[in-house]
Amino acid sequence: MIAQYIFDKLIGSSQPKSLLTKVFKLLRQQILSGSDPVVSYVYKGKNMAIHLSHDFPYILKDYPQYSQNLGWVIQKMHQKYADLKVIDVGANIGDSAVLIKDIADIPILCVEGNPKFLNLLKTNTQGLSQVSIADCFVGEEATMVEAVSGLGSAHLKESNSGGIAVKTMQHVIAENHTFSHAKLLKIDTDGFDNKIIRGAKTYLLESKAAVFFEYDPFFLAKQGELGVDIFDFLVSLGYAKFLIFDNIGDFLITIDHRSKSQFLELHAYFNKGGKQYMDILALHACDEDILT
Repeated sequence: MIAQYIFDKLIGSSQPKSLLTKVFKLLRQQILSGSDPVVSYVYKGKNMAIHLSHDFPYILKDYPQYSQNLGWVIQKMHQKYADLKVIDVGANIGDSAVLIKDIADIPILCVEGNPKFLNLLKTNTQGLSQVSIADCFVGEEATMVEAVSGLGSAHLKESNSGGIAVKTMQHVIAENHTFSHAKLLKIDTDGFDNKIIRGAKTYLLESKAAVFFEYDPFFLAKQGELGVDIFDFLVSLGYAKFLIFDNIGDFLITIDHRSKSQFLELHAYFNKGGKQYMDILALHACDEDILT
């Protein structure tokens, strides 16, 4: 299969600026202009199905620490909570589930509503124990949206003419009640993250779960979000520490609930048209000890 051959050459190349690599990149773009075939990709020792357009393997090749901060979060949380459960909203093709399972064999609820990713998520989590899938989008309130897919991600926009149903977190948990007190909520939804967090208020008050989420001022603004108000919202629920990572996965700084001015500065710095963003781990006061 030509798409697989091109993918393997690009992923296996040790000379990213060579003429041959540039030719393979052009061939990839040529294929993508007409279709988006599924290729095979080995991640954490697991053979995964992934679209040729998906940027995850290429970013990880150039930045080996990319997305690996989730693994650190899992390690720290699992050390404290032997019965740790994870809710993964925006599960995409299942790469986070594979990463989590490489760290600990714990229950995961993968939530994904985009049909383009959902079928691959189901394929890629086959054979992984204790993985449940909720095929829906999650938001602050029940509504209808359209999924706009990009290179390995998808952002949502509200739809006035049909679309895909959005469920609240309470609805998702009601349908998957064994995750009602899951101690880690991971969210990666390209701008809908704050809406999901606000919609999960009851769950967060009851579980005091750590929240690991993407914070991109550009995509938040596209959803009519100020962005920075999520800091006050989480503080009002008892969240006391905020660990900040850059979009490559490198740790930057820890700020506490009294440091909103620092959060405002970070918001301004990462407001770069979607080219950079933060990953934030928000810890409730009861879980500050995982940092020791």
